[in-house]
Amino acid sequence: MRNIYKLLIVLMVSSAAGNLMAQDNISTFKPFLEHRIVAGLNFGATAPMGFPNTIRAIDGYWPEFSPALGYELSVRASEKWGAAIGVKMDFKGMGTKDEVQYFHTIITVQDGSSTGTFEGLFTGKNKTIARNAYVTFPISAVFTPSNNWRFSLGGYMAWKFSANFHGNVSDGYIRNGGPTGEKVIVDEATFDFSSEVRNFDVGFQGGAERRVGKKLSVLGNLAWGVRPLFPSDFKGLDFPLYNVFLMLGVSYKI
Repeated sequence: MRNIYKLLIVLMVSSAAGNLMAQDNISTFKPFLEHRIVAGLNFGATAPMGFPNTIRAIDGYWPEFSPALGYELSVRASEKWGAAIGVKMDFKGMGTKDEVQYFHTIITVQDGSSTGTFEGLFTGKNKTIARNAYVTFPISAVFTPSNNWRFSLGGYMAWKFSANFHGNVSDGYIRNGGPTGEKVIVDEATFDFSSEVRNFDVGFQGGAERRVGKKLSVLGNLAWGVRPLFPSDFKGLDFPLYNVFLMLGVSYKI
């Protein structure tokens, strides 16, 4: 019986010592700052949410070269939780080919020395290329469960510094002015809506990092825009487009 009492006393003392050490570790934690350089490539699309019934088939898609380079400042408020803010040069681009029917748009037709502009419902083939560039400011809550993993979730604001949204249509016709308008045969025509792209974008973003070296990590970060690319009174498309891009890259802790 005495041995049992002695064992219980030893266990109680050990438990109390462990609690004191844990409290001491918590009390001695001091918040600190972390600095990172982030670089990668964006993959995604400037796309509608859902599939418009005017797009009958997707014949092709390809990502444009879309690098991203930025700096992140984070504060570790506790052992596992913190916050981060950054600035990043973001290029977001893609190309697509599709077949459309009664697709509302504005096109420019070149006929010899004369040029005509038509707005109406187009049926035929469409090719679109988007290359937009932004200065992006992400802000996130950061969760670090271990030395090897780091997760973030938050939002972003982005200001456009260049825009390129253009393409061509072919092998079809356009009903000029609307569904009952004059039928104009279109062998090939172009469109360029670059000047209509909004100057400001905003959305949600989140990602994960996996440490692969003392200071180097690989990462993936999804940015989902919630503000349409074009203003509400834009007539070139009859559905909104949003920036949805996944950045794959690396971060280097400095």
